[in-house]
Amino acid sequence: MLLACRIFFGLFFSLVIGEWVTTKFLNWIKGKIRENARRIDNIEDDEFESFSSNEYFSPRITGTLERLFFAVLVGFDVSGTAIAMILWVAVKMTTEWFTVIQEQKEAWKGQIAFSALLGNVVSLLFALAGGLIFRWKI
Repeated sequence: MLLACRIFFGLFFSLVIGEWVTTKFLNWIKGKIRENARRIDNIEDDEFESFSSNEYFSPRITGTLERLFFAVLVGFDVSGTAIAMILWVAVKMTTEWFTVIQEQKEAWKGQIAFSALLGNVVSLLFALAGGLIFRWKI
């Protein structure tokens, strides 16, 4: 029973609380970037939204799956989890930066890609914390 509660609370923290905090954090950062892009580069909201939106695949699905996957790995104390997390962020950032490099000449587009890195870090911190709750280390 205690194990089931730890698993539940760890996954709840990782998935639900992690989703909420990561979304709020990314919305705050993107709002700041939008304000600066509008003020400095005279970027219209339509152009900003077309670049920063994800029409084909929701980042929420990716974030939820990565938090679930890594929380379980941390929870079961799987060797190499930290390296896997770093490699996962590197792969995600490589694809994000490749898109920016192909399309960008504006600084705000690079900042959008950097905000994705910060979002990954926040998301994976919740996966780590959820996994530690799962293991009862917190």
